[in-house]
Amino acid sequence: MASQPDEGTGVSALYSALTRKWDAKTIDSFALALENHDAKETDRTTAAFQTIDTKATGLLTHVSMMIAGLGICAPLVAQHRLEEAIIIFEISVYLLIAVGCLRCLSVVRSLRAHRPDGEVKQAVQRELVVRHELYRVCNKASIFFTMFVFLSLPIMLWW
Repeated sequence: MASQPDEGTGVSALYSALTRKWDAKTIDSFALALENHDAKETDRTTAAFQTIDTKATGLLTHVSMMIAGLGICAPLVAQHRLEEAIIIFEISVYLLIAVGCLRCLSVVRSLRAHRPDGEVKQAVQRELVVRHELYRVCNKASIFFTMFVFLSLPIMLWW
């Protein structure tokens, strides 16, 4: 088994928890996998991942601001249990969109370190499709749901 960090029991415990599903070969080849990552992905694939990361980061910023805005508006707008439930529902939907955006930013290459090149290429292509489609769904959901919030807040305030 690969050696664990010596920085103290807290770091060692965190290391153990984060690598509990990794085998010794994966841990030993982790640094090499990071070095060879660029060689296994084409420039177009790398650019596509970076584009999706950038877009998901922007969408995550919008979603975070909407959650904060709803949290500030809740005491001002919600005067009945139904209005409180609507705002909690809206925040919950934005939290689900945020989880989708975070998934678009996830790191997946480290656990593929010991796979043959063909499997790595296929896994990279599959991950690119998953991230692209997940971002597309999150973006559409965010647009429609922001319009819903934009319409629902004045209605609740006027009601």
